Parts: sequence; structure tokens; C-alpha cells
Amino acid sequence: MKDLWPILRTLRFESWWLLAALLAVPLWAWLRGRYAPVAAVEFPSSDLLRPTSRKTRFRHGHWLLFFRYLALGMLVLALARPQVEKGFSDVDAKGINIMLVLDWSSSMKKRDFTIERKRASRAEALVKVISEFMRARKSDRVGLVRFDRDAFLISPLTLDHDWLITRLKEEKNGQGTAPGSGMVIAAEHLLPATNQTKVMIVVTDADQVNQGPEPEEVARALAPLGVKVHVIQIVDFKDMAASNLQWNQMAQVPKLTPGGQFFQVADFLGLRSVYREIDRLEKATFKEDKQRNYRELMAWPAVPALALLLLELVLGQTAWRRLP
Repeated sequence: MKDLWPILRTLRFESWWLLAALLAVPLWAWLRGRYAPVAAVEFPSSDLLRPTSRKTRFRHGHWLLFFRYLALGMLVLALARPQVEKGFSDVDAKGINIMLVLDWSSSMKKRDFTIERKRASRAEALVKVISEFMRARKSDRVGLVRFDRDAFLISPLTLDHDWLITRLKEEKNGQGTAPGSGMVIAAEHLLPATNQTKVMIVVTDADQVNQGPEPEEVARALAPLGVKVHVIQIVDFKDMAASNLQWNQMAQVPKLTPGGQFFQVADFLGLRSVYREIDRLEKATFKEDKQRNYRELMAWPAVPALALLLLELVLGQTAWRRLP
């Protein structure tokens, strides 16, 4: 009974206004009993039948009428379409489109990060943080581009984040740094997503570019197209303290796109906190559309009602027939 109560609490009638017809059933019964009594046999006087009559405790006709009125009431309930809630479903799950552009050059193999008191490379730390980032954004389509001296598409925009991480772990580090090329490839997959938020997150440990198009020029081209670019730069602690962002080429890229942010990190916790900050900034401005699903219960009153009408008909024509 405890398991049934939460379900019954969600009971509703889709055509609730038909429930007013339930008032007609007792009204009809009262009018029929008052103005339209039905005689089994017509005689000029009941005195002629009194000597042959006998009292009975069981009145078949009343039971037949009871079956009929109960069936009519249940049919009204069925027509009102009783329903109980069975859960939610997405109508159109909308999220942000995010392309990750990751530096996979040989310098990302440097083991200067610490994860749970163990030394780890920058690339390993990046994979762990990205995994956490995507687990928190199940409704977002995420794509992935890696670059060294060239850029390659690892995955287009997808909701299959587990597959994306598996593919990233299989990548090997190369030579050179060409973030501009990675940004171009990422833009090709972001731009078809019209009327949706488009974000590019570039992660690199370089401040200067030695291959491919200039990232600043790519950012200028993306700005009027509604693409927001965030840049995360991995540096040594000593370089962070002495860095001059005015001469940092990658630091200029986010300034050229609306809402873009530049971050510098020197350890795993810093990298994780930056991704959490981006996760906070890049929330969808609309809610996911959901609809309630309901289970139809029309058959529950309809089937017994039809069975009662059938029972009334059979008994009225056989065992409880009023005339021999």
C-alpha cells in the first residue's frame, strides 16, 4: 500500500470536465424510480395478485439496476481518461556546444603536476580534469581537436563523452605548437550549430606560436560569428610570477572574442579550479524542455463497466428474468 500511495498521488483526469456527468447517474436513477416505474405484469388491480404473492428478501430487479448505474458511473470515469504519472522525458535536450582545442606537443609530457600525491604529466592531468568537466555537463555536445605542429580532429561534437575521453588517451605527443590550426578546425565544427551557444576552450603550455595561422587572426574572424574563446595556459610557477601578459601571444586571443577569458595555471589544482570556473560561466541560459509522461488507466474502469452491463443483460434474460 505504501508503494501504491505515491502513484495515486499523481492521479489526474485528462478530460476532467466529463466528471460532471457522474451527477446525471443518480439523477436519472431518482427520476426513473419516481416517474417511470416498470411493472413486470399489468393487472387492473393488485388485489387479484395478493393471494399468490409472497415476500422475498432478494429483489433481482434492484440488483440489475444497481449493476447498470454502477457500470454507467464507471464508463463516465473511463471517458474522463484517468492517468497516473510515470516519469519525465526530454523533449529536446538543449545544451552548449563546446570544442576543446588541446596542446599535445612533447612539452605536455613534462611531469611537473601532482595528482593524489603522485607525479603526473601535464597531459595526464588534463585528461583527468576534462573527464570531470564533461561528467558535469551531460547535456552539452563536446568535440575535441588536438594540435602539435599540425592539428587533427579527434571527435566532432558529441554527447558520447566516454568515447571522447577514450580516444584522447590513445593520442601520442608530437613536436611543435600550432594552436591557430586547431582553432580553425574547431570553428568548422562549431559554426553549423546556429542559435546555440558556441564555446572554444584552448589549452596550451606555450605563449608563442611556431606553426600554423596566428591565433589572434583566427579569433578576430570568430568574434562576429558568436564563438567565445577561453584560453588556459599551463606555465611553471616561476614563469607565472614573472610573466608579462602584454607580450604573451595567447593571452591576447580571448580579448578578441565576446566574453572570452584567459587563465594561467601551474598545477593540477589550479587546472581543476579553472575548469570549474568555466563550468560555472558557461551554463545554458535556458532550461531543458521536459514533459511528464502519464500511464492511461482508462481500461481499469471501462472493462469492469462493460462486464457489469454484460452481466446485467445475461442475468436479466436468464436466471433473473422478470417474466417466464
